[in-house]
Amino acid sequence: MRRNGHGRACGYAAVCVGTVILLALVLPAWFWWLVCGALLICGGVWLLRC
Repeated sequence: MRRNGHGRACGYAAVCVGTVILLALVLPAWFWWLVCGALLICGGVWLLRC
């Protein structure tokens, strides 16, 4: 049994990174610029609300 959530968090991070790498092989470059812009906007709004 795990005593903390670090193992679970690392597992989720590994799955997310693997998914992004596989999608990077398939999707075009403009899609990643769109995702990056959306993340910056959402992150900025989230920081301003905190």
